[in-house]
Amino acid sequence: YRVANLNELWLEISIPQERAFDIKLGDKVLVEKAGADAKNAKPISAEITLMGQTVNPDNQSIQARARVKGSGAAAGVRPGQRVNTQIIQTYKGKAYAVPNSALSQHQGQAYVFVRTAEGFNAQAVDVIAKQGEESIIGGSLSGTETIATQGAAVLKANWLGLGSEE
Repeated sequence: YRVANLNELWLEISIPQERAFDIKLGDKVLVEKAGADAKNAKPISAEITLMGQTVNPDNQSIQARARVKGSGAAAGVRPGQRVNTQIIQTYKGKAYAVPNSALSQHQGQAYVFVRTAEGFNAQAVDVIAKQGEESIIGGSLSGTETIATQGAAVLKANWLGLGSEE
């Protein structure tokens, strides 16, 4: 048998090593509810309180711990239960949702192509989050720009001077 205090539960979260530097103590965590009660269920939240310092060689991840707010039974999670989580991070600037097709990568930096009178210019952006077919970006954008949401590969090739003169 095991003895457990169900008044305080902790989540153990495996963070991919490439995201480890983006996660900070105090970041909020939401637990995704599954099943028939998911739509009407109160969200379960937690807070990152500990970040591991070593990479697990088996899955290239770093362990993080988050304390569940409220008691385990009241929060709707049980010890040993596997759950899906989303880490919610704060971003100080303006953020915008764009389709993934609007993003282009070059030398580790993400770009969008902003329409100008002469065509399109590459604008460096910060990718804050990705989920499904959409990314949340920030950077020195005003929010009034028109960006290319398709054909980013062609615009990138033109920007880098690749291909023919046609």
